[in-house]
Amino acid sequence: MHILLPTLHVRPSPQAVPLAAACLKAALPEESRRHATLLDLQPRQSDAEMLAAMLATAPDLVAFPLYVWNRRRICALAKQLRQARPDLILVAGGPEVMADSARVRAEEVFDYLIGGEGEESFAALVARLSRGEAPDATAPLTTSPPPPEALPSPWLSGALTPTEGGGVLWETSRGCPFACAFCFDSRGTRGLRPLPMARLEAELDLFLRCRVGQIWILDSTFNHPPERGKELLRLLGRKAPHIHVHLEAKADFLDRETARLLGRLSCSVQVGLQSARPEVLRRIHRTFEPREFARKIQLLNQSGVTFGFDLIYGLPGDDYAGFRRSLDFALGLTPNHLDIFPLAVLPGTELHRDAAELGLRAQTEPPYEILDSPSCTAADLDACRLLAAAVDLFYNTGRAVAFFSALLRVPGWSGSDFLLDFADWALTVAAIPRAVFLDGEAWQAADILGLQEGYLSHLFKKLERPDLLPAALDLLRYHFHYAETLLGPETLPSPPEELRNLDPWRTPLRLAGGVRLVHFSYEILDLLEMEDPDLEEVALLFRPVGSVAVFLRRGEQVLCESLEEDFLKLLSGCDGHRSPEEIFAGTVIRAEGEEIVRFALAEGFLLAAP
Repeated sequence: MHILLPTLHVRPSPQAVPLAAACLKAALPEESRRHATLLDLQPRQSDAEMLAAMLATAPDLVAFPLYVWNRRRICALAKQLRQARPDLILVAGGPEVMADSARVRAEEVFDYLIGGEGEESFAALVARLSRGEAPDATAPLTTSPPPPEALPSPWLSGALTPTEGGGVLWETSRGCPFACAFCFDSRGTRGLRPLPMARLEAELDLFLRCRVGQIWILDSTFNHPPERGKELLRLLGRKAPHIHVHLEAKADFLDRETARLLGRLSCSVQVGLQSARPEVLRRIHRTFEPREFARKIQLLNQSGVTFGFDLIYGLPGDDYAGFRRSLDFALGLTPNHLDIFPLAVLPGTELHRDAAELGLRAQTEPPYEILDSPSCTAADLDACRLLAAAVDLFYNTGRAVAFFSALLRVPGWSGSDFLLDFADWALTVAAIPRAVFLDGEAWQAADILGLQEGYLSHLFKKLERPDLLPAALDLLRYHFHYAETLLGPETLPSPPEELRNLDPWRTPLRLAGGVRLVHFSYEILDLLEMEDPDLEEVALLFRPVGSVAVFLRRGEQVLCESLEEDFLKLLSGCDGHRSPEEIFAGTVIRAEGEEIVRFALAEGFLLAAP
């Protein structure tokens, strides 16, 4: 029996790893595993392309993991598969089956549904079908969750193979000890079941051998219990401090030692704030004390840890004004990133069960987003959505964390005041269609830089402070180009043998791909020496004499240096067609010019044109 395990991902990204499908494959006996194929599908593919890819494997059984983001399309694809191959055995599992099995069954397309953790149920189903048996299909097939040590590793079994420079999803435990009313994580199986540390160490060794670039740890709260979280961080610190790790944490369990261990890693931590209103959080079984939360987050700041927050609008009892207060609280703690979501009233959760009692009206199909509630009208939710989009564009993709407070000090606004003014300008003055503004994934970082520059020019003119605009734009451009350089190609020194037979003076040269030349109004190094740049202070202390800086990356470090006139003339003139002799054209002595050129070539700033 040939088994196909296709996964329709949210989007192409390093996180698009078919972990659930690989766990099913890893649970099969070796003989069945050899005849099981994983297939990655992306939403940009047409239905015809997906169907062709699936049918090309000549499967006998197709098993789909169903999630909120892919349920509708998978069900439609399954119906087309059924028409093309009526003999196919179609199976579905995953969170959508566990939460809403009756409605999935009502699609009348799947032969079998797998409920709960699917490894043992799926392996048993395949075994019975291979023997020619037909199991009862009237209810989802389920088994009791196996002990953690009995779970096969999708990585160590070879079901998944890490790729050099790629991303991996790393499961370090199952379950959730908490009972948040909006969340599905703890449904079905209460409590936490940590995977054996010996397995985790072996998997990490594999990731290291394969030179993976990023690891996403899938625990919804990696630091609970705190000692296990620290044990995991120590393991990462010993073996993989250079691999970037993404973790989700609960602020309640952060302490100085955890922050210190995180600070030794290349990592980013996402903290589930959800709301900064204690009365709202109590309704969903979460506790919150603002001062204690801020104190815990300050530990991350003190250790230099990159962190972000999650916020949800539309929670029961919350309103638009309350969401703005939560946003301002979050921005005041200087997160590197803010993920903001509308409430999803997911089937199987407490909020879904109590929706009528709470007056929550939500979509009945995925993604189950809130439509209105007694405290938040549809118009209020639209206002929240617009503010969330402004955060995503100006603050997140616009890399504004380092200079956002400096911008707020000029008008004396709150963060939400500023971002609403930005949104209003974008929709009216810049005439950006609302649908385009709301579609964060449609924007490129360079487009947002232009948007930010346009808004800041408008803002400082409106405030009658054009004298502060050059410093604001310098900070904006510095942080944009810093981030782009960090994400771009590394600039490495040139091997001496490559330069040995090169005539540097008469050879046309070009700028290396990872090198950026950026113009500033001020001497940019003066601004960077200020720990917390204040625009008023910059205008008072410095003159806008102008500077051009070169940006490049060495390893994880971004270098930014102001350029002297001759060095600038060389780098800006190397367009791949002209030689240094032509660029300098008698303005410098050849010996001095060659010295500059040889340095630029040796450091990798310049390359010989092809």
